[in-house]
Amino acid sequence: MAEAVAKVEEPSTPSDKPECAVCLQPCVHPAQLPCGHIFCYLCVKGFANQNKRCAMCRQEIPVDFIEQPRLLQTPQPQDLAEAFDGGYQWFYEGRNGWWKYDERSTEEIEDAFKLQLPRFDLIICGHLYVIDFQNLYQYPKGHPSRKRSIRRDTNRNLVVKGVAGLSK
Repeated sequence: MAEAVAKVEEPSTPSDKPECAVCLQPCVHPAQLPCGHIFCYLCVKGFANQNKRCAMCRQEIPVDFIEQPRLLQTPQPQDLAEAFDGGYQWFYEGRNGWWKYDERSTEEIEDAFKLQLPRFDLIICGHLYVIDFQNLYQYPKGHPSRKRSIRRDTNRNLVVKGVAGLSK
């Protein structure tokens, strides 16, 4: 008796980056926790600040992990250089300077900007934020008083501290 053998192919991903179990997309700045699980750096930052445990196995995350993450791919200088029309990029203001949004957030913000939307919602670190193009602010949805400035500019006009909370 002959058996039929079905060849099951793995679905191909557009990149060789691991998929994040939190946002279900290819990891942006993949970070590996001490337990071995890998997530986007911003996804780790979101759940580490809330409950200090891995989203998969619940192992405790070291207190200094956000400041000293184990990145599988170090952000390269070209990450800061990636720009849109005329060299423009999107930045948000932190305590001590300007930070570039991560690649995925930057693309979403630029798309909404080009559609001339007055504002739109964006998930950052697991929280829903409003990006307000009219007033050039971002704030957590439901907390408009906790706003920070955003801007579309070039690297030449700003001192940029890093990308998405990761220092240069």
